[in-house]
Amino acid sequence: MAAFAPGEYRDRVKKVSIKMQEKGIDTLVVLNEAHMCYLTGYEGFSDYVPQAAILRAGDIDPILIFREIDIHCAYPTVYLDQSRIEWYPESYIGTAARSPWEVIGNRILAVAQGGRIGIELGAKGFSHRDYECLTHALGGRKVEDATPVMPNVTIKKSAAEIKYIQDAARIVDRALTAGADKIAVGVRECDVAATAMECLIRGTSGVGGGPAEVIMSVTPWSQAPHLRWTDRPYERQRQTNLEIAAFVHRYYCPLSRTVYLGTPPERYKYVHEAVLAGFTASLAAVKPGALASDVYRAFIKAFKPSGIRKESRIGYSLGIDASDGAFSLQDDDNTVLEADFVFHLLIGVWEREDSYIFSEAVRVTPSGAATFTEVPRDMMVR
Repeated sequence: MAAFAPGEYRDRVKKVSIKMQEKGIDTLVVLNEAHMCYLTGYEGFSDYVPQAAILRAGDIDPILIFREIDIHCAYPTVYLDQSRIEWYPESYIGTAARSPWEVIGNRILAVAQGGRIGIELGAKGFSHRDYECLTHALGGRKVEDATPVMPNVTIKKSAAEIKYIQDAARIVDRALTAGADKIAVGVRECDVAATAMECLIRGTSGVGGGPAEVIMSVTPWSQAPHLRWTDRPYERQRQTNLEIAAFVHRYYCPLSRTVYLGTPPERYKYVHEAVLAGFTASLAAVKPGALASDVYRAFIKAFKPSGIRKESRIGYSLGIDASDGAFSLQDDDNTVLEADFVFHLLIGVWEREDSYIFSEAVRVTPSGAATFTEVPRDMMVR
């Protein structure tokens, strides 16, 4: 069963059609699996092979095309009639003699009927070789870069989407608290990760979890932003940067905190206070009509006097599978915020001198910022 009513999906298709027409695109080829999910409800994880959603402007429904075995991932999850779900044979997989893009390209041409074709060139896993194969199948037809089309629609969340993020927030609150509470002398890092992961997958009594994400970097590698865990047992005076996310119908709710095992040094306390000041100032700047860059500058104004170095952005628009690519909270992004935009406000310090992470998911409301999670913002010491 699809995650939303057919009417919601068709409203999305209409909005995408409008954006296509604004950009002069007659047929859109959606390659990003998160966007395929957004348009149709598809919840398979099969983007390691070619697949696509094809939409001609003005059509009520798109067409999906998959590897043959993956149609069985589509049938129970999408809102579409099965006649709109197509496939290419398994004989196109694992061989240099044939390419799935030949079949997909021919189907695009049939749908396009000579009109202008736009392709999500920035899709995850869509390599230069894939591009060459697809454009060859299109007979050398000129294609437009349609990468911005979908983010222009996904940026504003519906009430039903926000409900799934709220459900994920209840799960991630439990998971981060359980993971942080597991940290103790002699406990292995992997056992901490497993505790958080179990909560993320198990969910709550009302809502089961989905695919889970746990990133944790521990002293002496706490400056590394994208490491996982090891099997080392904890010793005192270790810092853990814990970044986790819960997913409900692929809608993403992240939450991050830094946890200190032992007696925190004064520098750690100083960094916590500076990060919290910057986070609070950023939240205060969130309102409809503000720019994404305004939020970033509010952070800088509050944080820079601390003297702590931080070069990375402070967040990004979120949605299905994580970032939806709609905007970043940084100095040169002038996206105008609107009610029901949702983003990850992420104050991550990943420098040689200091490391710290503190983040929450935030919704823009008519009166300002509203956060989804409820974990206290106090310094976490175990």
